[in-house]
Amino acid sequence: MDTGTRRLGKYELRERLARGGQGEVWKAFDPLLQRYVAIKQLHANLESDPDFISRFEGEARFIASLHHPNIVQIHDFQIMQTSGSDATTAYMVMDYIEGPTLAHYIHNTSRKGQYPDAADLVYIFTAVSLAIDYAHERGMIHRDIKPANIMLDKRSHTARPLGLPILTDFGIAKLQGAFADTTRVIGTPLYASPEQARGLSGDKRSDLYSLGVILYEMTTGTPPFRGDSPMAILMQHYQETPTPPALINRVIPAALSEVILKSIAKDPDARFQSAAAMTIALAEALNVAVPSALRKTASSADLVSIAQPDNPLQPSSAAEIAPALATQSPRLRPQGLHTETGGMAGAGSMAGASPATTILWKAIRQRRRLYIGLIAVLIALIAGSSVYALIIAKGPSTATTANLVVGRVDFLSSPNAAAGTLDEVQITIHGIHRAPAGKTYYAWLLNNSENTLPVHWSFTVRNGSLSPPAYTDAGHRNLLTTTAPGLFLITEEAGMPTIPTPGGGLYYASISATKTSFAITRCPQGGATNPCAV
Repeated sequence: MDTGTRRLGKYELRERLARGGQGEVWKAFDPLLQRYVAIKQLHANLESDPDFISRFEGEARFIASLHHPNIVQIHDFQIMQTSGSDATTAYMVMDYIEGPTLAHYIHNTSRKGQYPDAADLVYIFTAVSLAIDYAHERGMIHRDIKPANIMLDKRSHTARPLGLPILTDFGIAKLQGAFADTTRVIGTPLYASPEQARGLSGDKRSDLYSLGVILYEMTTGTPPFRGDSPMAILMQHYQETPTPPALINRVIPAALSEVILKSIAKDPDARFQSAAAMTIALAEALNVAVPSALRKTASSADLVSIAQPDNPLQPSSAAEIAPALATQSPRLRPQGLHTETGGMAGAGSMAGASPATTILWKAIRQRRRLYIGLIAVLIALIAGSSVYALIIAKGPSTATTANLVVGRVDFLSSPNAAAGTLDEVQITIHGIHRAPAGKTYYAWLLNNSENTLPVHWSFTVRNGSLSPPAYTDAGHRNLLTTTAPGLFLITEEAGMPTIPTPGGGLYYASISATKTSFAITRCPQGGATNPCAV
């Protein structure tokens, strides 16, 4: 008798918990073992990814081999053909965790200015750090550390009331990224490392960067970088300096600011070299006892780097502090983030200096450097004025030559497109040479109002001709309407980027919705209004 229950293999699907472009997550029931499980489904197109099955089986087996109290346990994985279609469904069966995500917890606490106390902060990061380091020691990189992938298990009787942190989705980003289209990025933009923003797969230091972003968010109520589109956020990770946490949450001491900023350093080598090392530094900055489990996992090199930090937020000597203390006015201590010993303010600061003092001196030094820089710029402008006059006397400037038309880009309909859908881009360009060794040409359709990463593809140059000269969208989207108003850009890139190299534009065309053919010109060099400076 057909009961109408939807099944996936032997499992009864009861409730869909989440849905995305690459699959779904279901709460399901195992009738044989009489228990609830969570099922993660991944959809794959075997025509575009014929190696998916073998890769999925190997990766799923590796993920299932992870056994740690703070990592969700995988029980089963299967691959099956979807009935009535050519689609293949691969799914993993794992523990069903009863409780909210860390993202939900942050939304109800830090986002509202109700910061977690120091003990809870160390408790959460200890659990997650132990899980991450355990996996890293076994060669497994997560690649998508974010609050939504950390569950707070309410079933544990040994956990605090907020729940036992459980890390989920190990290896899923790698599996999804293998057959994702070019508008997606491995990881999540808000928590992606600078190297992931550039299209690299990243290593364990990328996971540690993402963990640092979570720490930043939990202590300030906001992630370090935000934007109107994934591309805008990724470019900030790649090239922008984050606002020091102490300027957002005034109760954060200098020692904690140092830990947070070190954890999200642009250079992977400048970050903590393990999650345990970061959490040990966090506990010491908050004057909280370091859990013994962390010291057991942190290497001796990690402990040395923690004991001798390089703190850019603190004055270099007591002599620098004294003048600031003489002019400092008393102020009330803000409420919120605090330690069990009576407050975070002042923890780890030098010679009694308050966070406000260290921030003041940092601002003074920055202003001094600014004055020196402005003087240098003024001298350069005076010296350069004569050079500019010579250029004007000799003939047209290089900015004029940049505006010369070198080709065109046309939006067309492919044979498989719906009527009126411009799903193909044809490029015609003259005078372009082969890309330098180690570099590849990429074409980009940029529109920062979009909620997806920019459409982009690579091409080569053979005997002055582009190969291939046209790009057709696999989903047959209307590329003109998703781009306009926007920009067509050609860059030289190393590797497989997800965003264009800042300032690396070679050729461009301004795209509007009023026509389908646009002139391509060379990108100007420099200038405040350079259209290629994305």
